[in-house]
Amino acid sequence: MTAVLVAGAGLASAPFAGADGTSPVVNDCVSGQSTIQPSSMLLACGDGGLSVRDITWSSWGPTTAEGQGTEYRRVCEPSCAAGHEATGATHITLRTLKDGYFTEAVITDLNGKPETWPVGPLRH
Repeated sequence: MTAVLVAGAGLASAPFAGADGTSPVVNDCVSGQSTIQPSSMLLACGDGGLSVRDITWSSWGPTTAEGQGTEYRRVCEPSCAAGHEATGATHITLRTLKDGYFTEAVITDLNGKPETWPVGPLRH
């Protein structure tokens, strides 16, 4: 799947997050690694139907991260099998820290409305 390959590209690993004063991290559900300023994020980890790619971060931490990217969304009309992929510019905000991990991503959907997605922390 293309989204899996793109979502894992360009990520920096961070073994521990935030507690010792390091930058907050976000989880990559594809690689299972904690990352700082990923260039791509898969938000719909269950089916791969939503990702943000080509992210340029304008700020990172200590309580939020802000960036711009391109949203790739599977449109399931009339069904997911017969649907298509839609793309568009989006703003992404990471927020709500827990133990040094961002736990929510807020994006503007293709209609300009805010949408919140859980992003971690990882569960083992």
